[in-house]
Amino acid sequence: RSVSVVYDACNRIGINPLNIDLNDYEKIYSHLDDLKTQHGLFQIEADANYGVCQKIKPKSLEQLSAVLALGRPGAMQFVDQYANYCNNDVYEPIHTLFDEILKSTGGVALYQEQLMQMANKVGFTLDEAEILRRIVGKKKVTEVRKWKKKIKDKVNEKKLDPEIGDVLWKILEDSANYSFNKSHSIAYASLAAATIYLKFKYPKEFFLSLLKMSRHEPDSIGEISKI
Repeated sequence: RSVSVVYDACNRIGINPLNIDLNDYEKIYSHLDDLKTQHGLFQIEADANYGVCQKIKPKSLEQLSAVLALGRPGAMQFVDQYANYCNNDVYEPIHTLFDEILKSTGGVALYQEQLMQMANKVGFTLDEAEILRRIVGKKKVTEVRKWKKKIKDKVNEKKLDPEIGDVLWKILEDSANYSFNKSHSIAYASLAAATIYLKFKYPKEFFLSLLKMSRHEPDSIGEISKI
């Protein structure tokens, strides 16, 4: 529905939605500094995501992606840590070996792709890391437990500090409850950014398109009154 709103609004305006610069701070992210109404903004409309957005005040597509990944059960516990990183440049390292991988998310292993990189860093192949990602992505908590010994053995084999195995295991165990797929999250953030751009730069066309799509809502009259 949001894709339809974006394309319909862009047709009215006469622009190609693929030409919207998703990195434009002034036309997109500056509006999130003090966002009063989130209606019509893809994903940010949800109360949980809106609350996270107000705390983090994302200034880029990367940060908006993190907002959408954090605004879910399990991940919410890391909102303050990530917000502190974005707004005050406070980075909380978990181990120097993983700094390069986790720096972009303030020390939070937010994405499944980061978990894959961490597993690869301690010596697992990318194929093994992908198996691990699938287990985590499907929240197979029982399967995750089997990796405790695998990690310990790999750390011993590579003669790494045993603490590295403990750190990776703790993240793996926790992330089975919240880890998100970054490629999915960036796609969501791209669509969210397009709706922000249209809502604030072309409000008339944007709201007309929202009204047009309201017929697909369970409560069309309620949706129209909100708009």
